[in-house]
Amino acid sequence: DAREILQHNRDFAVILLDVVMETDSAGLDLARDIREELKIRDTRIILRTGQPGYAPELETIARYEINDYKAKSELTRIKLFTSLTSAIRSYSQIKALELSKSGLESIIKASKELLYLRGYDEFAQGVITQLTALLHLPKEGIVCVKKSRSDPLSAGDLYVIAAAGKFSACIRQPLSTLNDPNIVDSIYRAATDKKHLFFDTHTCLYFATPDEAEMIVYLNAGTEISSEEHQLLELFSHNIAACIDNVTLLEQRHEYAYRDQMLGLPNRLSFLQVVEKALQDKVEDQQVVLIDIDQFGPLNDTIGTENGDVLLKQLAKRLRHRFPNHLVARISGDTFGLLGDQESLQPEHVQAAFEKPFLCSGATHTLSGTQGRVLLHKQKTATEVIAQANVALKRAKQSLRGSFQNFHREMLLETEERVTLLQKLRQAFDDGKLYMVYQPKLSLRDGQLCGFESLMRWKDDGKFIPPLDFIPIAESSGLIVSLGEWALQTSLEAIGKLRASCDLDLSVAVNVSAVQLAQPDFIAMLDKNIKHTGTEYKWLELEITESFAMEDMTTVQALFHEIRERGARISIDDFGTGFSSLSYLEQLQVNSLKIDKSFIDRITPQNPDTRLPKTILQLGQSLALEVVAEGVETAFQEAWLKDNGCHFAQGYYFERPIDPQNIEVWLARHLEQRGSAS
Repeated sequence: DAREILQHNRDFAVILLDVVMETDSAGLDLARDIREELKIRDTRIILRTGQPGYAPELETIARYEINDYKAKSELTRIKLFTSLTSAIRSYSQIKALELSKSGLESIIKASKELLYLRGYDEFAQGVITQLTALLHLPKEGIVCVKKSRSDPLSAGDLYVIAAAGKFSACIRQPLSTLNDPNIVDSIYRAATDKKHLFFDTHTCLYFATPDEAEMIVYLNAGTEISSEEHQLLELFSHNIAACIDNVTLLEQRHEYAYRDQMLGLPNRLSFLQVVEKALQDKVEDQQVVLIDIDQFGPLNDTIGTENGDVLLKQLAKRLRHRFPNHLVARISGDTFGLLGDQESLQPEHVQAAFEKPFLCSGATHTLSGTQGRVLLHKQKTATEVIAQANVALKRAKQSLRGSFQNFHREMLLETEERVTLLQKLRQAFDDGKLYMVYQPKLSLRDGQLCGFESLMRWKDDGKFIPPLDFIPIAESSGLIVSLGEWALQTSLEAIGKLRASCDLDLSVAVNVSAVQLAQPDFIAMLDKNIKHTGTEYKWLELEITESFAMEDMTTVQALFHEIRERGARISIDDFGTGFSSLSYLEQLQVNSLKIDKSFIDRITPQNPDTRLPKTILQLGQSLALEVVAEGVETAFQEAWLKDNGCHFAQGYYFERPIDPQNIEVWLARHLEQRGSAS
């Protein structure tokens, strides 16, 4: 009967057990069953017997964890009371220790689990789960947060971030929206008193951190807790407070990582994640649109970055208002990204955000945006989508600002071809497969050779690659800096060698890219190569594009001054194709202008269009500049240029560009022909 009772109820402090009952060893058998089969370890067992001969062996007492042994004659009233009282006290102490151990294990486990929760919502839901388990309450309650205690407290300050049971609908709502004034008042009181509150029907627990973050947990059940449970709860409270700090830090890190702090929009990383999810979910009819504000950089320089930020905020607000159900993100400085259905994101709908002028510091600013657009259909990765949208955006900006361009596969092929060509160009440069050719420049007055223009050439597997194909790629990649220095050094060595072989005062004209000129060590690079080749600055002429000459006047003027001070000449190449300011041209004090070949081609006997060449020649005369015509191919062109005062010319009519190994032979033949003619 005792064994049957113990199988259903194990909470006994002490068992008085006769050794001899149904059998001589029944008591010892039951002791064995209690310890080994029922696994009851905490209950104290006191054996009793009336016959000393039936006393158990010491080994048996130790084996079955028998706590005491008393003969019947020893169990007087006082000794019986003493034995039972000490057993009950011991049992209570053991249970208290076990409760503490179990509680500490629960706290360690709960705290560990809470530490792995990311974000306030998930963390708060975990707090409900762990607290209800610790206090043995049903899983029903809400968690409110208040980020700062410095503001006057009101119910509206508290926000429900997690809820369980019948309160589930309250998530992400102000506490004031809860239709139960008793609950609201209890939570408000716990927040005001800053302590745990225990009621008959519910429980409010208060948690706070040193940085003033506060959390109030409402559990929909009353509880009476022992002093041991209260201590455990206090310990758990400290752990929860530490976890709140951890979650706050993670939330801040997440905020900085995935959100643009100035505009309050998702950033590029966040945009990529959402696009990636849309691709994985195979959402139909989705489109990505990149919007770049036209000429925002110069505008920002003019009105100041603070006002520029105001304009960006206004545009962000317009885009959010116009596309409330779509993802609006800031991809980079003045580039925004949209993700949504194709119909809503029609080009005219996006452009409508720019229709009204933007107001900033009392002034209105009219902005426009260029769009690059790509459909998500059959795309692989978000990175690929953004790259394609960027390709479309760049193409749109090249054609017309304020326009749009839809991505198509041909664009990607062109980009891949450019990348392949750049890789080949790098390899060709490393392998020494690039070379310079030299086109003679002659005086139109007497036909005298006065110098050469050096031109870069490249053959890939015997196929000639035009400079118009590879020079822009070299410029955009920065490779032109290395190519340009090599071209300069090679050209200086060539002119030095030619001057040593004849008595002519020859110079070499070297084309210089705007990318090279923008390098801070450009002048130092010139000095180094002049010294290395043993040449002189007066033998060198630098040909600079008209567009660069019209850049920042102060910077360009200072650079040109240093070049002229060293004795080199400066020529404006392809003159007439840009938009030069005549006042700028006068201030720059260059040495010569080169008429672009496209204007020389118009000088024909049948229908000569000489307006622009004649204007450039007159301008050169007015500013006392030498004028060089490039691309001269006919005797008619030569005669017209000579009659109109052009100083120098070069082109196929006189000689094609000459390979370096043939230039000395050509020079000797030219001098011989000149001698015969004279």
